[in-house]
Amino acid sequence: MEKRQTLYFFILLLAVSVLYGYPEIFFKHPSYHHLWRQSDCLSITLNYAIENRNFFTPAIHWVGSKDGRTISEFPIIYYTVAQLWKVFGQYETIFRLINILIVFSGLYCLFRFAREFLGDTFWAIFLPLFLFSSPILAYYTNNFLADAPALGLSLCGGYFFWKSFSSANKKWFYLSMVFFLLAGLIKISSLLLFLSLFVVHMYVIIFRHREKNWFNRYARLLPYLGVIILILAWYRYTAWYNNHNLAGIFLQGLLPIWGVDAATRAKLWSVYVKDMIPAYFSLGGFYTVLLLFVAIFAFYRHVSKFLLAVTLFVFLGCVSLLLLFYQALTIHDYYSTNMLIFIPLPVIVFLDMLHKKYPHIYKSLALKIIVSTGLLFMLYTAAVTNRMKYNTRDALVKTNFIVNKHEIEEMEKFNDWFDSRYNALREIKPYLRSLGISRTDRVFSIPDNSINITLYIMDQKGLDDFLCSEMPYGKTKMDLVRELGCRYVIVNNTYICQDPGLAPYLTHQIGTFKNVNIYKLD
Repeated sequence: MEKRQTLYFFILLLAVSVLYGYPEIFFKHPSYHHLWRQSDCLSITLNYAIENRNFFTPAIHWVGSKDGRTISEFPIIYYTVAQLWKVFGQYETIFRLINILIVFSGLYCLFRFAREFLGDTFWAIFLPLFLFSSPILAYYTNNFLADAPALGLSLCGGYFFWKSFSSANKKWFYLSMVFFLLAGLIKISSLLLFLSLFVVHMYVIIFRHREKNWFNRYARLLPYLGVIILILAWYRYTAWYNNHNLAGIFLQGLLPIWGVDAATRAKLWSVYVKDMIPAYFSLGGFYTVLLLFVAIFAFYRHVSKFLLAVTLFVFLGCVSLLLLFYQALTIHDYYSTNMLIFIPLPVIVFLDMLHKKYPHIYKSLALKIIVSTGLLFMLYTAAVTNRMKYNTRDALVKTNFIVNKHEIEEMEKFNDWFDSRYNALREIKPYLRSLGISRTDRVFSIPDNSINITLYIMDQKGLDDFLCSEMPYGKTKMDLVRELGCRYVIVNNTYICQDPGLAPYLTHQIGTFKNVNIYKLD
């Protein structure tokens, strides 16, 4: 019976993946949606693979003044993918597969927890699919950023913590700490569940220590402290590494709400409500979760006090993250990924209350039909928004009733514009080598305001417009480009060739490849 339930779960999970367009997307290049950050992740991975770098000395294609040495999150995924690339070749599909497997493992752990805790196959399958209906989780699971895998690891940690709590088996407790450690090293925002469990566990030990069992001993706090110390040590190392190499490439600090004036805060909040919350979770589902969050306090006497406390602290953690990274959350939707850990918690606590107090409602076929209908609508919405990021001409996108036609047309123009610039760069590497330009010959790739987009696509070391982005083309900027070792200029959009500050440096053209011109700096 248990194996059959698991089979049903994976069949439905794979069916949702097909609905999201994963089989087609799996073999595509990165989408242009947040291509900047995707290229950074891929750049670190490719440099690990080609340059045989030490785990602790990652680098990117954008060289700056320190040969590109910089560090972001704990690079365990990047390093692992790089080793696989050495064996099987540079296939971005391998990277996608690793991230998918980690996230799916987390969803499976959520399924296992719900089945064991709630004792109902329907709700056990419903919960992970409900979480997976998040548009940002749908997009970033089959992607290259570390946020979704960190969430998956945190879900695994939560499940094994529950197993240790319910079975009094210490090995599950220590295993949960390993998963939380990996999650926190990769993304510190993924520690919401871990820190909430730590606080509640500490409360239980201090105020209920007379209940003699393995869970209530002070020694149980040591693994938490070990996780925290190791994570702090890692972030201390990243600060040292970046300060001695390329600092300021990746955000290492905060962008809090109090860092902007009242008018800007109001404007950012308007954008967040309009654009980011629907990207975080379907509005119907989001407000339902908030309603259930309020409702579980009304049924305080009939819910698990432990889970209620954990849910409350996770909610407060989400609010804290919102305040601490307020300025970034309106631009970088992936910053909200690890706040998705909150979504299933009020649902679980509420369902547990129904199970105990209103079993006839809990088992009601009518309720299950209603929530199934809502879930199907949410999955359809996530599928449309996910497919649209890769192919606006997709049949499901073209015939959808969720996204308006104008928005699709605007994204189509955006994607076509990027294709016209970047498609040639994906094929230009052999041509560059035929011109005698090696991988390590530094180029100035323009126009490109990101760090690594065009440089990663070409697999070419160098610089781009991210260097002194506010500085116009001219002698000062081009002298700096030369000083940092650039010998060539690669132009992927030739309208800038007429820029009066740049034109004097484009007198020695050595090649043309489709829409790309290559010049040698004299």
